[in-house]
Amino acid sequence: MSQYKLIIFDFDGTLAITHKAIVFCFTKTFESYNITPPSADTIIGTIGINLPNSFKILHPAIEESAIPEWVETYRSYYRTEGEKQVELFAGTKQVLQLARQSGLSLGVFSNKHVNFVNVLLNNLRIHSFFDLILGDNGQIIPKPNPAVFHSIIKPLFPELDNSQILMVGDTAIDLLFAKNAGIDVCWAAYGYGDRAQCIALEPTFEIGALSELAVFVQN
Repeated sequence: MSQYKLIIFDFDGTLAITHKAIVFCFTKTFESYNITPPSADTIIGTIGINLPNSFKILHPAIEESAIPEWVETYRSYYRTEGEKQVELFAGTKQVLQLARQSGLSLGVFSNKHVNFVNVLLNNLRIHSFFDLILGDNGQIIPKPNPAVFHSIIKPLFPELDNSQILMVGDTAIDLLFAKNAGIDVCWAAYGYGDRAQCIALEPTFEIGALSELAVFVQN
């Protein structure tokens, strides 16, 4: 029987393959301001970080006052072109189905804007599996800060001990969020996280494909 009663998933690089969309939208955004875009690998290295901070990393000379406009430009490209480039990792739907059949509650917590998370979950036909969907809404504090865990997640599941909650994510940001919240974390090593950084954070488990999570969700 699974010890976990609630599993919280990251989105990018954990449930879905999103790097093509992200690289495309960052590239188009830079080009729209006549600035040479960073390499694809450099862009992929920022996946998991919220957009304002990603732009600060990718374009250190950017003016603070310009960031909201750049963010909206990126989101405009994502709405019109990026969403079509997102697909599920193999086995995602099957693992979610198994978890629900086993009576587990499921959630998503992404640093992506919550509107995009909802749209993409609907497009990918997995929205209905989740009891809780959290993302950037301009108010919540992003991962790795554990504030969302204490202010939203725990109050919604007051009957659960921390030992019954598992975070699944692919980057150091996800692993740090779990550690800061005091819950177990499964590192999705197939995603976009830096391997050395993630191993150094000593995740509770490591999986090389989402299908390997099945052993942790079966009752």
